[in-house]
Amino acid sequence: MTTYRPVERYAFLGGAGLLAALFCAWALWRQFDWITLIFCFGCLFAAASFGSQLLARVELDAAGLRLVTPFARRRVEFRQLDSATEAGRLLRVIVVTYHPLAPNGLLDLDDLHSVTLPAVNQQYELLDMLQQRAPRPSPVQGQG
Repeated sequence: MTTYRPVERYAFLGGAGLLAALFCAWALWRQFDWITLIFCFGCLFAAASFGSQLLARVELDAAGLRLVTPFARRRVEFRQLDSATEAGRLLRVIVVTYHPLAPNGLLDLDDLHSVTLPAVNQQYELLDMLQQRAPRPSPVQGQG
C-alpha cells in the first residue's frame, strides 16, 4: 500500500485563516460589528477546512484508493473509476469521477459520483497511476 500525504501549504493556509479569525475576534472585542462577526466565522471555516485537508491522506493499494479524512473515509475501487483529472487554481487537486456500487455489488453505470483528493506530495505520480487504471474509451467500429 502506498500512502500520499497532503502538501505543507495546507498548514500555511490554515494558519492564515486562524490568524485572520484572531484579528476579527480582537476587532469584535473592541467594537461589535455584524460584518466582522460573519467574516470571523468565514475565517474559522477556512481554517477548519484547510486543517482537515492537512490531516487527510490518500492510500493506494492493488484494488483501489481510500481517502481518509478526520471526518470520513471513502473507498473507490479501480473498477469503479471513470476518470481522474487535475483541477484548481490555488492548490491543484485531483478530481476522481467514479460509478457507485449498486446494492447487488455491480456498478451503477447510470450514476456518476466524484471525490476531490487533496493536493499531495508526488501529485503527478498519483495522477498518472489513476489515469492508467481508468478505462480508456474504445474506438467506434465502422467510422473512419
